Amino acid sequence: MTARQAGRTLLECVRRGGAAPAERRATARGAFEMTSRAAVAGAAVVLAAFWTAGCKDPAQGVQSSDPNEVARSVSDLAKRGRDEDVERIEQVTTHTDTMVATEAVRSLGSMRRPKAVQALSRVAAEEKRCEVRETAVIELGRQREEPSLGMLEQILQRDPDPRVRAAAASSLSRLRAWDSVPLLMDVAEKDPDLMVQGRALAAVETMIGLKFGYESAAPPEERRKAIARMRVIAMTAAATLRQAEARKGAAGR
Repeated sequence: MTARQAGRTLLECVRRGGAAPAERRATARGAFEMTSRAAVAGAAVVLAAFWTAGCKDPAQGVQSSDPNEVARSVSDLAKRGRDEDVERIEQVTTHTDTMVATEAVRSLGSMRRPKAVQALSRVAAEEKRCEVRETAVIELGRQREEPSLGMLEQILQRDPDPRVRAAAASSLSRLRAWDSVPLLMDVAEKDPDLMVQGRALAAVETMIGLKFGYESAAPPEERRKAIARMRVIAMTAAATLRQAEARKGAAGR
C-alpha cells in the first residue's frame, strides 16, 4: 500500500464506517501509521536538502560566478574567523564587481585579526578603485592594531583621491591617534582639497573635544593665522588627554 492509498483508506474509514468496528480500527490504524511514516520520510528528504545546501563550504562559494553567492560566502568565511580564510577573502577584494569587493573588505574588517589588518593595509595602499580603498581605510579605523596608524598617516598624505584622504583623517580620529595631531593640523592647512582640510580639522576637534569655529572661506592669511593658533591649542590638549589616558590605563592594571 502506498502512502497515497493509505491516506485514502483512512479517509474512507472515517467517512463510511462500513467495516466492522474492530476491522475499521485496524485498517485505520495501519493507514495512519503508513501516512505518518511517509510524512516523516518526506520531511527528512526536505531537511536533508536544506542541510546540504546550508553546509556548502564558503571557501567554494567565493569561486562562484554569482556575485550574491560570493558576497554571502565572504561573510560566512569572516564569521568562521580562521587565519587561512583571510587570504581567500583578500582575493575577493579584487573582484570585478565593486560591491562584492567592498563587501569582502568589510568582512576583513569584521574579523579583528592581525592578518586581516595586514590585508586591509594592502588593499588601502594598492587597490585601484577609490571606493574599495575608502572602505579599507574606514575599516582600518575600526581596528586596534598598531600598523593601522602608520598606514592611515601615509594614506592621508599620499592618496590621490580626496574621499580616501578624508576617510583616513576620520579613522585617525576614531583611533584617538594623539601622535597624528600635528599631521592632521598640517593637512588642515595645506591639503589642496577643502573637504579634506575640513575633515582633518574636524578629526582634531573630535579628539580633543573642542570646536574651533574655523572659517574655511576666510582669506588665506587669516586662515593661516587661525590654523597656527589652533595648532597650539590642539597640541596642548592632545598631550594632556594622552597623559590622562595613560594614567587611567595604568590605574586599571
